[in-house]
Amino acid sequence: MMAKAKKSKIDQKILLKAYELMCTARHMAIIYDENKEICSKYVHSTSRGHEAIQLAAGLQLLDVDYASLYYRDESMLLGMGLQPYELMLQLMAKRDDPFSGGRTYYGHPAIRKKGFPTIPHQSSATGMQAIPATGMAHGLAYLESQKLLKGKSRPIVLCSLGDGSVTEGEVAEAFQMAVLKKLPILYLIQDNDWGISATGEEMRAMDAYEYAAGFKGLERMRVDGSRFELSYEGLAKAIEYVRTKRAPILVHAKCPLLGHHTSGVRKEWYRGDDLSVHEKQDPLS
Repeated sequence: MMAKAKKSKIDQKILLKAYELMCTARHMAIIYDENKEICSKYVHSTSRGHEAIQLAAGLQLLDVDYASLYYRDESMLLGMGLQPYELMLQLMAKRDDPFSGGRTYYGHPAIRKKGFPTIPHQSSATGMQAIPATGMAHGLAYLESQKLLKGKSRPIVLCSLGDGSVTEGEVAEAFQMAVLKKLPILYLIQDNDWGISATGEEMRAMDAYEYAAGFKGLERMRVDGSRFELSYEGLAKAIEYVRTKRAPILVHAKCPLLGHHTSGVRKEWYRGDDLSVHEKQDPLS
């Protein structure tokens, strides 16, 4: 007798929306690659392989929240409600780019718009958003302590990072302050086992989840970042933890890398047999 498939606890509308946006992100990457003579003039990365975990985050953040994103987070922006056309305006450095008038790299948003989380401008250097994001959480904690926050919602900060950036010193500083001051921040670490053209084994002694164990008071969670339902349910618990406990948490999401590292560091230059392994973990498969 065949076992019945487990019914998802997630609303079907959310599942359909996530699938639609995954397809959108994939076709955006295809368009960029098919037009690489034009698009590669502008440095960019796509979210191919990371769509599930990013959409799980983008679809759950509230307009009272704050987010510091990293350069691969286009699917998270789609989940928040940004349109492909708006992202492409930034890619092509157009003056109508809603983030910076065409002055920043693709995937470096900066918005303060009704109905969206607040996303401050950040440096293009990897990992640099960790300290400012933690500072925002510190600001929220202070406002709460002085009873200056308006409304009933309890805002949080999401800081999105690639696993390679966790080896940097500023990330350690951010973690220290988050646990010292017990700040309402969620560190979302997307680990595809690559940092530019170096593997995880070549650039770190441990992954972000293992590293976070050294910061007493930093709650930790692992999720399968290639599967939307698991990512959504895991992040729902993490977001609820920060929103109610007013304390930091690190979510380590394992993802495949299916696209190029960037338009200037193409997968065919350095990827080997591991690419076929990653393709088997495609969130859309």
